[in-house]
Amino acid sequence: MSSLFSKALVYLGLVDEDQMDAEAMDPVGAAPAEQPIQRGGVEPIPQGRRVEPPSSARVATRPQGHSEPVMASPMVRPVEVQSDILVVEEFGDARMLADRVRDRIPVVLDMRLADSDLVRRVVDFSSGLIYALDGSMRKVGDGLVVVLPPRVTLSRDEKRRLASLGAYELDDID
Repeated sequence: MSSLFSKALVYLGLVDEDQMDAEAMDPVGAAPAEQPIQRGGVEPIPQGRRVEPPSSARVATRPQGHSEPVMASPMVRPVEVQSDILVVEEFGDARMLADRVRDRIPVVLDMRLADSDLVRRVVDFSSGLIYALDGSMRKVGDGLVVVLPPRVTLSRDEKRRLASLGAYELDDID
């Protein structure tokens, strides 16, 4: 078993180490090893290592269609908690965003001073976060994005407070 390829086959469990040693000892002109005799139409068990998956293993499939009716999500109610305003300066701020959203706190991302590459990365990260947590996010001004946890929305008072701080520029406050 001198070649790197042979060692890799053994390491991956594709062949048995004893089988590789036996093949290495055979002379070059030796006849191939005999195949086990088939009895009663049953295939012989191959030599070497073989790992069978557990019987409870499931195969992931894509849903082809909904067989059950989809239930509407529960009513979204305004939250009386104050939102956090996160001024994005580096990509590490995305971790603070994720922590706040997991704690069910709405976050306004202020990305007005960030460069375009950082804005793209943070928006991509928050999009994945919101998709995974089933939340929502929307643009509320130039360089301002509100990120909401699942089943959370902003109250009118909170929108007014954010507007007074310059972190909410939409006209839907009333």
